[in-house]
Amino acid sequence: MADTQPSNPAEQAVYAVVLADLAGRDRGSEAVAAFREPTDPAAAVIADAMIRAGTVSDDLYARLLAVADRRYARRPVTRAVAFDAFGTLVRIGRKRHPFERVIRQARDRAAELPSPMVQPIGLADYAGALGLPHPDAGLVALNEELATIALYPDTLDALRKVRADGVKVAVASNLALPYAAPLKALLGDLVDVWHLSFAEGAIKPDRAFYGSLTAKLGCEADELLMVGDTWRDDVVGAVEAGSRARWVDREGRASHARRFIAVRELADAYPDRGPATQQTEIELLIESIDANLDYLHNQRWAIEAGRLRHAVANAYGAERAAATQALNDHYDTRDQPEISRSVLIRDAMVAVEARRRV
Repeated sequence: MADTQPSNPAEQAVYAVVLADLAGRDRGSEAVAAFREPTDPAAAVIADAMIRAGTVSDDLYARLLAVADRRYARRPVTRAVAFDAFGTLVRIGRKRHPFERVIRQARDRAAELPSPMVQPIGLADYAGALGLPHPDAGLVALNEELATIALYPDTLDALRKVRADGVKVAVASNLALPYAAPLKALLGDLVDVWHLSFAEGAIKPDRAFYGSLTAKLGCEADELLMVGDTWRDDVVGAVEAGSRARWVDREGRASHARRFIAVRELADAYPDRGPATQQTEIELLIESIDANLDYLHNQRWAIEAGRLRHAVANAYGAERAAATQALNDHYDTRDQPEISRSVLIRDAMVAVEARRRV
């Protein structure tokens, strides 16, 4: 199980303040559990925002409770995995930033025009639109960059793993037109859908970018898993659009909340759960409950049935009629183990938090 305390002293102090605030609120134990082990991407985004702000706003608290409620539900089916490109699937060996160089020469004019990230335009044409001379040095720098684009060692195996499960693969990236051709040459037929900002007219983390991505993939928002190395674009953007996300942290430098959904290897990003050694106590409890749900439901059902029979036997008049009706209603749930699942998980989470406070 992951250590639930931040290692940075300054972050520890803020963490303690936030934790105390959560514990003192309505449904505090559920909020604390979601905050301490934010394995849901939405919980990680909220916990990270709370720690960075050093306070708990009512909006963030409401969002955290919504995530806590969702922890009892089964994970949605993953029908598509979208990967960011640069920093996730590929890297640039020699970064020269040719577009940024051109923009620095005409910032005011660049601010008036669409970014090259949201329109299909090459470097020379973009420089011309800015009123600049032909960018000979910029084109040399651009070609140097393009020539050094290379795959990470784990990229192809990760994409093949997703496709082997019959899940669609997308590349969803913010980039300018010239970078698309070498990217497509490297990844070839392993990609089902290309969703590149210059062609879509929208960039991450905009909801429009994610909305058109899921439409193109033919899946619901919660059926999409986004995998990328940029927290704001690939994780916060995906979560706010209703999707799930995994954060690629190849250097292992993730801050406290982020590391619960971070992976260092692409192979660990899909399926949407870390290795067994990284499972949290709550995740293990939920797995155990699901594996033994019929038995646990029968136990819980029998105890409740006994309580209701006792109530019937000791009640009179209208109270007895109400108790009898409650017993009859309870009998209707005998073959419905799903109704016990959330209660069992809630009880387990309360027990975990009580044990931690001792």
